Amino acid sequence: MGKLDGYICSVPFHAIEMHETKRFLCCASWLTRYLPENTNIKDAWESEEANKVRASILDGSYKYCNSKQCPFINQIVHSGNPAPYSPIAKKEQHTTQVKSAVQEFETHGKLLRGPKMVQFSFDSSCNLKCPSCRIEMIMSSGEKIKKSEKEISTIQELYGNSITSLYITGTGDPFVAVAFRKFLRDFDKSQWPVLKRIHLHTNATRWTKEMWESMPGVHPYVKSCEISIDAATKDTYENKTRLNGNWDDLIQNLQFISTIPNLHSVKTSFVVQKANYKEIPLFVELVESIFKQSRKEIRIFFGRITNWGTFTEEEFKEENIFDTDHPEHQEFLKVMRDLKYHPRVLHNFYDILKRKTVLI
Repeated sequence: MGKLDGYICSVPFHAIEMHETKRFLCCASWLTRYLPENTNIKDAWESEEANKVRASILDGSYKYCNSKQCPFINQIVHSGNPAPYSPIAKKEQHTTQVKSAVQEFETHGKLLRGPKMVQFSFDSSCNLKCPSCRIEMIMSSGEKIKKSEKEISTIQELYGNSITSLYITGTGDPFVAVAFRKFLRDFDKSQWPVLKRIHLHTNATRWTKEMWESMPGVHPYVKSCEISIDAATKDTYENKTRLNGNWDDLIQNLQFISTIPNLHSVKTSFVVQKANYKEIPLFVELVESIFKQSRKEIRIFFGRITNWGTFTEEEFKEENIFDTDHPEHQEFLKVMRDLKYHPRVLHNFYDILKRKTVLI
């Protein structure tokens, strides 16, 4: 990845994802190097594997990164320009905090500080059954809930005094997972004295006015969110990409979310597949129509479908319209060419779209 020489991704120097058994320094589909499994956050953060990932950023090789999945690498490599809001930038363009962490690693070969951002992804509970994500509905109970509560407690005990940002969740839904919902409802700011932000990643089907009012303690901290939707019409949403979902309830909740005053940034995401790619332009229009009056920072992310083990090889081949041999691949390219330039749109398929002819 020669085009990344001189660019530093800040994520491995300040963030960690804690899944049920696995740990990552970035999105699980964007990074190929896993941290030691079944370890506490401190051991994962300080592990040899973590240091190898950081070293690969500084030497410019990015050898553990998936350039097709990471939208920020994908855009730099194939368009020559960093994406808006990208964590990847020249060293001199990063914040003082990032520069300090990088300098610390270069000096000691490890980080002496703990993570500033932690992602709670250790409970996959969700009320939806999305074919691109899971084979059946996942709902934790009993011992799994207790295990999640203990994980939260361990993270707080080890790094609660230095964590500035929490990300909940990424593998399920924060309003559905019992441990996460309880954490949000019972949030005690004295245990997180320097916390500045809580980012919620949700399908928004349970983010109602009543749910929101049940957790007033986190209102000052929830300044950003990501809402995964994967459709722009009722039929596609309810029958193809978001099984068990109710389109009318979703739209009502999105309209409510647009009124939350302290929520400054909203990112909507859309896993692109055969079942929904024709709705890409309509999805942009939908998001804008709901949030255009809210004065919020809006981002719209289109991502490649990934086989998390939910598809057979043949099923994935059928949905993967990114495959140049797919019978609808050219139609997909046409849909993208017809999408006018929009500064809010981010995606991870610059490698198959020419910037000169597709301005998105």
